[in-house]
Amino acid sequence: MALGKFCDQAYYPCLEATIGRPYALYVHGGSDTTGAVRSVETIATGLKWKRLREPLSIVGEVDATGHEACWELGAMVAASLMSA
Repeated sequence: MALGKFCDQAYYPCLEATIGRPYALYVHGGSDTTGAVRSVETIATGLKWKRLREPLSIVGEVDATGHEACWELGAMVAASLMSA
């Protein structure tokens, strides 16, 4: 719900100002993340953002492997922003 509210209020003001910005996505869901990933990617496509990598999607409990994948995602995004 918070993402929807953000998009309703910020989408058009951000449209031109953020073209080409990089993004990465982490989604965690109890039983499915397909709809959430699709929704965010639709918004990012409309904003003309550049996806840095495939979305990280974790269903169910986040284990040590999931934590490591999140850390790697964050590190990759940070490195990408530092080199830009």
